[in-house]
Amino acid sequence: MKVLLFLGAFMILIGLVSCKDDKEIKPENNVIYDTVKPLEYFPAFPGSYWIYDNNETLKVADKYEKYIFNSADYTSEPNYDTLILPKLILNGIFNPPDTYAYVQKYSISKSKESNYRDPAFKEILSLIEGSEFTIGAAIQGHKFTGKTIKVDTSIIIGTKQYENVIITIQFDYACVSGTGGTPEDCATIREYYAKNVGLIKREKRNYPIETDFVKEFELVEYEIKK
Repeated sequence: MKVLLFLGAFMILIGLVSCKDDKEIKPENNVIYDTVKPLEYFPAFPGSYWIYDNNETLKVADKYEKYIFNSADYTSEPNYDTLILPKLILNGIFNPPDTYAYVQKYSISKSKESNYRDPAFKEILSLIEGSEFTIGAAIQGHKFTGKTIKVDTSIIIGTKQYENVIITIQFDYACVSGTGGTPEDCATIREYYAKNVGLIKREKRNYPIETDFVKEFELVEYEIKK
């Protein structure tokens, strides 16, 4: 009987130790990841939206979501990172034909159709006038790049005047090197971002066939839910 009692107590002790070990492992599943909040020129706070005159609406999901991505250069070993980010519901405004993208400050996650060399996030603007920013990787002489060409300007859309506006362009460096032109000469997209509002206008042109920019869309209504 004493032997049986001893064995019973021993088995209970093993069970308690096992439970303790399980509890020590569980915190790995409760890791607290960094939450990256939106910035003032692209205030993509959860629940916000922007309605444009092309009948498309850019939305932000109602809560921040976990996003896992490879932050390493394509020539390096993968280095996966996890952040809690705003999630955009695109509706064709960015990264067509993707449905979603994630916002990290002034960049959004790359399109599913992007080249494997492209960085995990592509920048959409810089706060510094004359500064260039990365959109895609250099591939066979092509490198899609952005440039901020104007800061602290104003623009009228409809009956509303927007202040503190940043104007950016997007161009291919193959055009610059091939023609000897400037980024402004080679630009195919021009965008306008207003402080505490976000993207208010986009223009496009098919350079060099077209020399004038044509409006793609303008903002007609928005709500920022901070």
